[in-house]
Amino acid sequence: MEQRARTADSWVRATLALAVLHAAVLAIIQARPGPLAVVLWYVEPLLMTLAAAMLLALALIRSRRRREAPTPGQLFGYLTLAALIGSLVAFRTYPSSHDDRPSDVRFLLPLDGPVTVGWGGPTLAVNYHAMVPNQRWAYDLLLTDQGRTFRSDGTRLDDYYAYGRPVLAPAGGVVRAIHDGEADASIGQWWFLRATGNHVILEVAPGEFLFIAHLQPRSIAVAPGDRVRAGQIIGRVGNSGNSSEPHVHLHLQDTATPYLGEGIPFFFHRYRVNGVEIERGMPYGGRQRRSRRWPGSFTGQIVEHAGRH
Repeated sequence: MEQRARTADSWVRATLALAVLHAAVLAIIQARPGPLAVVLWYVEPLLMTLAAAMLLALALIRSRRRREAPTPGQLFGYLTLAALIGSLVAFRTYPSSHDDRPSDVRFLLPLDGPVTVGWGGPTLAVNYHAMVPNQRWAYDLLLTDQGRTFRSDGTRLDDYYAYGRPVLAPAGGVVRAIHDGEADASIGQWWFLRATGNHVILEVAPGEFLFIAHLQPRSIAVAPGDRVRAGQIIGRVGNSGNSSEPHVHLHLQDTATPYLGEGIPFFFHRYRVNGVEIERGMPYGGRQRRSRRWPGSFTGQIVEHAGRH
Protein backbone atom coordinates (compact mmCIF):
# COMPACT_ATOMS: atom_id res chain seq x y z
CA MET A 1 0.00 0.00 0.00
CA GLU A 2 2.79 2.40 0.93
CA GLN A 3 4.59 1.61 -2.32
CA ARG A 4 1.38 2.32 -4.29
CA ALA A 5 0.97 5.66 -2.50
CA ARG A 6 4.54 6.64 -3.32
CA THR A 7 3.99 5.67 -6.96
CA ALA A 8 0.67 7.48 -7.14
CA ASP A 9 2.21 10.68 -5.74
CA SER A 10 5.28 10.57 -7.98
CA TRP A 11 3.68 13.21 -10.19
CA VAL A 12 3.65 15.58 -7.21
CA ARG A 13 7.40 15.23 -6.77
CA ALA A 14 7.88 15.66 -10.50
CA THR A 15 5.74 18.82 -10.35
CA LEU A 16 7.90 20.26 -7.58
CA ALA A 17 11.05 19.46 -9.56
CA LEU A 18 9.52 21.17 -12.62
CA ALA A 19 8.68 24.24 -10.52
CA VAL A 20 12.26 24.48 -9.24
CA LEU A 21 13.65 24.11 -12.76
CA HIS A 22 11.22 26.70 -14.11
CA ALA A 23 12.17 29.19 -11.39
CA ALA A 24 15.85 28.66 -12.22
CA VAL A 25 15.21 29.33 -15.91
CA LEU A 26 13.30 32.53 -15.10
CA ALA A 27 16.18 33.65 -12.88
CA ILE A 28 18.65 33.05 -15.71
CA ILE A 29 16.51 35.03 -18.15
CA GLN A 30 16.18 37.93 -15.72
CA ALA A 31 19.96 37.90 -15.28
CA ARG A 32 20.11 38.72 -19.00
CA PRO A 33 23.01 36.55 -20.17
CA GLY A 34 22.54 37.44 -23.84
CA PRO A 35 22.07 34.59 -26.35
CA LEU A 36 21.39 32.01 -23.62
CA ALA A 37 18.46 34.10 -22.36
CA VAL A 38 17.13 34.41 -25.91
CA VAL A 39 17.18 30.63 -26.47
CA LEU A 40 15.56 29.95 -23.09
CA TRP A 41 12.89 32.57 -23.80
CA TYR A 42 11.93 30.79 -27.00
CA VAL A 43 11.90 27.20 -25.70
CA GLU A 44 10.94 27.42 -22.01
CA PRO A 45 7.22 28.33 -22.36
CA LEU A 46 6.56 25.50 -24.80
CA LEU A 47 8.53 22.85 -22.91
CA MET A 48 7.13 23.90 -19.54
CA THR A 49 3.55 23.88 -20.85
CA LEU A 50 3.96 20.42 -22.37
CA ALA A 51 5.50 19.06 -19.17
CA ALA A 52 2.78 20.60 -16.99
CA ALA A 53 0.05 19.23 -19.27
CA MET A 54 1.55 15.73 -19.11
CA LEU A 55 1.79 15.85 -15.31
CA LEU A 56 -1.79 17.08 -15.01
CA ALA A 57 -3.03 14.29 -17.29
CA LEU A 58 -1.08 11.73 -15.24
CA ALA A 59 -2.51 13.09 -12.00
CA LEU A 60 -6.10 12.99 -13.26
CA ILE A 61 -5.74 9.45 -14.64
CA ARG A 62 -4.32 8.13 -11.38
CA SER A 63 -6.93 9.96 -9.33
CA ARG A 64 -9.71 8.44 -11.40
CA ARG A 65 -8.27 4.95 -11.04
CA ARG A 66 -7.93 5.21 -7.26
CA ARG A 67 -11.35 6.83 -6.81
CA GLU A 68 -10.20 8.58 -3.68
CA ALA A 69 -10.36 12.18 -2.55
CA PRO A 70 -7.11 14.07 -3.20
CA THR A 71 -4.63 14.10 -0.34
CA PRO A 72 -3.18 17.41 0.92
CA GLY A 73 0.00 16.64 -1.00
CA GLN A 74 -1.93 16.09 -4.21
CA LEU A 75 -3.88 19.31 -3.72
CA PHE A 76 -0.56 21.10 -3.33
CA GLY A 77 0.58 19.48 -6.58
CA TYR A 78 -2.52 20.75 -8.40
CA LEU A 79 -1.94 24.25 -7.04
CA THR A 80 1.70 24.12 -8.15
CA LEU A 81 0.66 23.12 -11.68
CA ALA A 82 -1.81 26.00 -11.77
CA ALA A 83 0.92 28.39 -10.60
CA LEU A 84 3.25 27.12 -13.33
CA ILE A 85 0.66 27.79 -16.02
CA GLY A 86 -0.04 31.23 -14.52
CA SER A 87 3.66 32.06 -14.53
CA LEU A 88 3.59 32.21 -18.34
CA VAL A 89 2.63 35.88 -17.97
CA ALA A 90 6.33 36.42 -17.21
CA PHE A 91 6.98 35.82 -20.91
CA ARG A 92 4.89 38.75 -22.12
CA THR A 93 7.68 41.35 -22.40
CA TYR A 94 11.26 40.32 -23.05
CA PRO A 95 13.76 41.77 -20.52
CA SER A 96 16.50 42.80 -22.95
CA SER A 97 20.04 43.36 -21.73
CA HIS A 98 19.80 46.75 -23.42
CA ASP A 99 16.61 47.99 -21.73
CA ASP A 100 18.53 50.73 -19.92
CA ARG A 101 21.12 51.30 -22.65
CA PRO A 102 19.38 52.73 -25.73
CA SER A 103 21.23 53.47 -28.94
CA ASP A 104 22.90 56.87 -29.24
CA VAL A 105 22.32 56.93 -33.01
CA ARG A 106 20.06 59.70 -34.31
CA PHE A 107 17.43 57.78 -36.27
CA LEU A 108 15.13 59.51 -38.75
CA LEU A 109 11.81 58.28 -40.12
CA PRO A 110 12.23 55.97 -43.13
CA LEU A 111 9.20 57.35 -45.03
CA ASP A 112 8.39 60.86 -46.24
CA GLY A 113 5.09 62.52 -45.43
CA PRO A 114 2.71 61.65 -42.58
CA VAL A 115 3.51 58.16 -41.26
CA THR A 116 1.24 56.10 -39.01
CA VAL A 117 2.91 54.04 -36.30
CA GLY A 118 1.10 50.72 -36.61
CA TRP A 119 3.04 49.22 -33.74
CA GLY A 120 5.81 50.76 -31.67
CA GLY A 121 6.72 51.85 -28.19
CA PRO A 122 7.89 50.30 -24.92
CA THR A 123 4.89 48.23 -23.81
CA LEU A 124 2.92 45.28 -25.12
CA ALA A 125 -0.23 47.40 -25.17
CA VAL A 126 1.09 49.49 -28.05
CA ASN A 127 3.74 47.17 -29.51
CA TYR A 128 3.14 43.43 -29.84
CA HIS A 129 6.83 42.99 -30.78
CA ALA A 130 7.74 43.51 -27.12
CA MET A 131 7.51 39.77 -26.45
CA VAL A 132 10.08 38.85 -29.15
CA PRO A 133 13.73 39.09 -28.00
CA ASN A 134 15.33 40.54 -31.12
CA GLN A 135 12.32 42.73 -31.98
CA ARG A 136 11.77 44.04 -28.44
CA TRP A 137 11.68 47.67 -29.60
CA ALA A 138 10.52 47.24 -33.20
CA TYR A 139 8.32 49.57 -35.23
CA ASP A 140 5.79 48.83 -37.98
CA LEU A 141 5.22 51.98 -40.05
CA LEU A 142 2.56 52.54 -42.70
CA LEU A 143 0.35 55.18 -44.28
CA THR A 144 -3.29 55.81 -43.47
CA ASP A 145 -6.22 57.96 -44.46
CA GLN A 146 -8.70 58.45 -41.61
CA GLY A 147 -7.27 55.39 -39.91
CA ARG A 148 -7.60 53.14 -42.95
CA THR A 149 -4.49 51.82 -44.67
CA PHE A 150 -6.09 51.12 -48.07
CA ARG A 151 -8.49 52.43 -50.66
CA SER A 152 -11.23 50.42 -52.34
CA ASP A 153 -11.72 46.97 -50.79
CA GLY A 154 -8.08 46.40 -49.83
CA THR A 155 -7.74 43.09 -51.66
CA ARG A 156 -4.89 44.21 -53.94
CA LEU A 157 -1.43 45.36 -52.89
CA ASP A 158 -1.85 48.51 -54.95
CA ASP A 159 -4.84 49.44 -52.79
CA TYR A 160 -2.51 50.16 -49.86
CA TYR A 161 -1.23 53.69 -49.50
CA ALA A 162 2.22 52.57 -48.36
CA TYR A 163 2.85 50.05 -51.13
CA GLY A 164 5.75 51.00 -53.39
CA ARG A 165 6.73 54.08 -51.41
CA PRO A 166 10.50 54.75 -51.21
CA VAL A 167 12.13 53.52 -48.00
CA LEU A 168 14.89 55.79 -46.74
CA ALA A 169 17.85 54.77 -44.60
CA PRO A 170 16.96 55.92 -41.06
CA ALA A 171 20.66 56.39 -40.25
CA GLY A 172 24.05 56.21 -41.90
CA GLY A 173 25.95 52.97 -41.76
CA VAL A 174 27.37 49.99 -43.62
CA VAL A 175 25.19 47.40 -45.33
CA ARG A 176 26.08 44.04 -43.79
CA ALA A 177 23.56 41.86 -45.61
CA ILE A 178 20.58 41.99 -47.93
CA HIS A 179 17.92 39.48 -48.93
CA ASP A 180 15.97 40.09 -52.13
CA GLY A 181 13.88 38.25 -54.68
CA GLU A 182 11.02 36.95 -52.52
CA ALA A 183 7.63 37.66 -54.03
CA ASP A 184 5.20 39.86 -52.15
CA ALA A 185 2.62 37.84 -50.26
CA SER A 186 -1.03 38.32 -51.13
CA ILE A 187 -3.13 40.11 -48.53
CA GLY A 188 -3.92 37.68 -45.74
CA GLN A 189 -1.14 35.24 -46.72
CA TRP A 190 1.61 35.25 -44.07
CA TRP A 191 4.93 33.48 -44.59
CA PHE A 192 5.91 32.82 -40.99
CA LEU A 193 9.10 30.88 -41.74
CA ARG A 194 10.42 33.78 -43.85
CA ALA A 195 9.53 36.41 -41.32
CA THR A 196 11.48 39.44 -42.55
CA GLY A 197 11.03 38.79 -46.27
CA ASN A 198 13.19 41.03 -48.44
CA HIS A 199 15.32 43.07 -46.09
CA VAL A 200 18.47 45.10 -45.50
CA ILE A 201 20.72 44.77 -42.43
CA LEU A 202 22.50 48.02 -41.74
CA GLU A 203 25.26 48.33 -39.12
CA VAL A 204 24.65 51.80 -37.72
CA ALA A 205 27.15 51.60 -34.84
CA PRO A 206 29.51 48.96 -33.46
CA GLY A 207 27.34 46.05 -32.34
CA GLU A 208 24.11 47.71 -33.50
CA PHE A 209 22.35 46.21 -36.52
CA LEU A 210 19.19 47.76 -37.97
CA PHE A 211 16.84 45.37 -39.80
CA ILE A 212 14.65 47.04 -42.45
CA ALA A 213 12.12 44.46 -43.60
CA HIS A 214 9.17 43.51 -45.86
CA LEU A 215 10.61 45.33 -48.89
CA GLN A 216 9.28 45.01 -52.41
CA PRO A 217 11.07 42.35 -54.49
CA ARG A 218 13.93 43.63 -56.65
CA SER A 219 13.60 47.11 -55.17
CA ILE A 220 16.67 46.99 -52.91
CA ALA A 221 19.10 49.63 -54.15
CA VAL A 222 22.15 48.82 -52.00
CA ALA A 223 24.60 45.93 -51.75
CA PRO A 224 26.62 44.37 -48.91
CA GLY A 225 29.58 46.53 -48.05
CA ASP A 226 27.97 49.77 -49.27
CA ARG A 227 28.18 52.75 -46.96
CA VAL A 228 24.87 54.59 -46.98
CA ARG A 229 23.87 57.96 -45.63
CA ALA A 230 20.72 58.83 -43.69
CA GLY A 231 17.89 59.60 -46.10
CA GLN A 232 19.29 57.54 -48.97
CA ILE A 233 16.72 55.38 -50.78
CA ILE A 234 17.43 51.73 -50.02
CA GLY A 235 14.27 50.09 -51.37
CA ARG A 236 10.50 50.32 -51.55
CA VAL A 237 7.66 49.26 -49.25
CA GLY A 238 6.44 45.77 -50.05
CA ASN A 239 4.59 42.90 -48.44
CA SER A 240 7.20 40.15 -48.44
CA GLY A 241 7.69 37.76 -45.53
CA ASN A 242 5.46 37.55 -42.47
CA SER A 243 3.49 40.68 -43.28
CA SER A 244 -0.21 41.32 -42.76
CA GLU A 245 -0.21 44.21 -45.23
CA PRO A 246 2.31 46.54 -46.92
CA HIS A 247 4.43 48.36 -44.34
CA VAL A 248 8.04 48.86 -43.34
CA HIS A 249 9.36 47.06 -40.27
CA LEU A 250 12.37 48.31 -38.31
CA HIS A 251 14.16 46.78 -35.37
CA LEU A 252 17.61 47.23 -33.87
CA GLN A 253 19.49 44.28 -32.37
CA ASP A 254 22.97 43.47 -31.11
CA THR A 255 23.90 40.84 -33.73
CA ALA A 256 23.47 40.49 -37.47
CA THR A 257 21.96 37.04 -36.93
CA PRO A 258 18.16 36.98 -37.15
CA TYR A 259 16.24 35.71 -34.10
CA LEU A 260 19.30 35.20 -31.84
CA GLY A 261 20.02 38.82 -31.01
CA GLU A 262 18.57 41.03 -28.28
CA GLY A 263 16.63 44.16 -29.15
CA ILE A 264 18.10 47.60 -28.50
CA PRO A 265 15.85 50.61 -27.75
CA PHE A 266 16.13 53.31 -30.41
CA PHE A 267 14.56 56.72 -30.82
CA PHE A 268 13.55 58.84 -33.77
CA HIS A 269 14.80 62.43 -33.93
CA ARG A 270 13.29 65.63 -35.32
CA TYR A 271 9.73 64.66 -36.08
CA ARG A 272 6.32 66.23 -35.51
CA VAL A 273 3.22 64.89 -33.78
CA ASN A 274 0.06 67.01 -34.14
CA GLY A 275 2.18 69.98 -35.14
CA VAL A 276 4.46 69.68 -32.12
CA GLU A 277 8.14 69.12 -32.89
CA ILE A 278 9.82 66.27 -31.01
CA GLU A 279 13.61 66.35 -30.83
CA ARG A 280 13.93 62.75 -29.60
CA GLY A 281 11.17 60.29 -28.90
CA MET A 282 9.69 56.82 -29.24
CA PRO A 283 6.33 57.16 -31.01
CA TYR A 284 3.75 54.60 -30.03
CA GLY A 285 1.37 52.47 -32.05
CA GLY A 286 -1.81 50.51 -31.55
CA ARG A 287 -4.90 49.28 -33.30
CA GLN A 288 -8.56 49.39 -32.41
CA ARG A 289 -9.87 45.83 -32.34
CA ARG A 290 -13.59 45.64 -33.13
CA SER A 291 -14.15 42.15 -34.45
CA ARG A 292 -12.26 39.25 -35.91
CA ARG A 293 -13.52 39.97 -39.42
CA TRP A 294 -12.96 43.72 -39.29
CA PRO A 295 -10.03 44.48 -36.97
CA GLY A 296 -10.58 48.23 -36.86
CA SER A 297 -8.39 51.20 -37.64
CA PHE A 298 -4.85 52.00 -36.56
CA THR A 299 -4.79 54.34 -33.59
CA GLY A 300 -1.02 54.89 -33.27
CA GLN A 301 0.59 58.29 -33.53
CA ILE A 302 0.88 59.98 -36.94
CA VAL A 303 4.40 61.38 -37.26
CA GLU A 304 6.23 63.37 -39.91
CA HIS A 305 9.74 64.66 -40.54
CA ALA A 306 10.33 68.05 -38.90
CA GLY A 307 13.09 68.76 -41.40
CA ARG A 308 14.75 67.20 -44.39
CA HIS A 309 17.62 64.74 -44.03
